[in-house]
Amino acid sequence: MPNSSDRLETAIERFCAHLSAENKAAGTVTAYRRDLRLVACVAESFQPGLCCQDVTPGLLDRALSSPELLTTDSGARSPASVHRLKAAVRSFFTWTTDAGLTTENPARSVRMKRLAQKPPVFLTASEKKALLKEVKGRTGFAGMRDRVMIEVLLGTGIRIGELEALDTDDIDLDAKHLRVRAKGNVVQVKFIKTDLRILLKRYLKERSRQSTAPCNALFLSNRGTRLCQRQIANRIALWLNKAGIEKNLTPHGLRHTFATHLYGATSDLLVVQRALGHRDISTTQIYTHLVDGQLEDALERL
Repeated sequence: MPNSSDRLETAIERFCAHLSAENKAAGTVTAYRRDLRLVACVAESFQPGLCCQDVTPGLLDRALSSPELLTTDSGARSPASVHRLKAAVRSFFTWTTDAGLTTENPARSVRMKRLAQKPPVFLTASEKKALLKEVKGRTGFAGMRDRVMIEVLLGTGIRIGELEALDTDDIDLDAKHLRVRAKGNVVQVKFIKTDLRILLKRYLKERSRQSTAPCNALFLSNRGTRLCQRQIANRIALWLNKAGIEKNLTPHGLRHTFATHLYGATSDLLVVQRALGHRDISTTQIYTHLVDGQLEDALERL
C-alpha cells in the first residue's frame, strides 16, 4: 500500500520545502508549486488516487498536451508559461527519483523548446539624461528620496525587490558599498561610485531629520513605513512621464539600462556579469546584442 508521502500533493510540498532550503527565490517556489499542482490536478483527472510511482511518461505527455494546461481563461497559454511549467515538472521528477519516490524519472521524455529572447527595454543615453535632469530639479524630501532610488537603480543595477529591502545599515559609505539580499537570499555587495555616495550621504542626513519612525528601511513612505515595490514602480513611472519618456519601461528596465551602458563603456561581458550578479554568463549575453544594434544604427548614420 502506497505511503502517504508518495501522494503527488504531499510530494509537491516536500519538493517546495526542498527548494526553499536550497535558497531558491520565493517567487520561483510559488510559481513551481502552482504549476505542479495544476499538472497533478489534470493527471489525477485521468487517473484518480495517483501516487508518484504511478506517473508514467505517457501520462505526463497526455497531461502536458491537455487543453486544461495549454489554455487559460483568457486564451492560449503563453510559450513562456508552458516552458516554465515543463521546467517545474522536469525539476520535480528529477527530485522524486533522487528521493526514491519514483524508480525511474517519468519526465525524461519532456522536451523543452528554447524560448526566443525578447530584447529588453532600456533608456538611451539621452533618455537617461532627461530622467535625471527632471528628478534633480525637484525639491522636498519625497523628490530627493525618489532621485536617490532612481540613481541607485541606474548606478548599481540592483533589482526593485533588492531596492525595497534595503535598510539604512546596508549602506557603508566609508567602504564605498551597499549590501543587497539578491535572489535566493544571497548577500551581494555593490560598489557605490563617488557622486552616488555624496548623494546618499545627503539623503541619509535628511532622512534622519525627516523621520522619527522606528523603521530601518532606507526608503520610507509618507507614513514612515517601508516603500513597497508597487509604490516604487509608481514613483518611477511618474518621473518617466514627467521627463517625457513614453516607452513602456518597468523598474527592471533601469537594471537593463545599467547593464547596457556598462557593456557599452567596457565591452567586457565578464564585468557586466559580475556587476549584475549573474551566475551564468549566458544570461548576460543579451546585452552584447543590444550594443551591437546600437553600433549598426550608428554606422547607418555615417
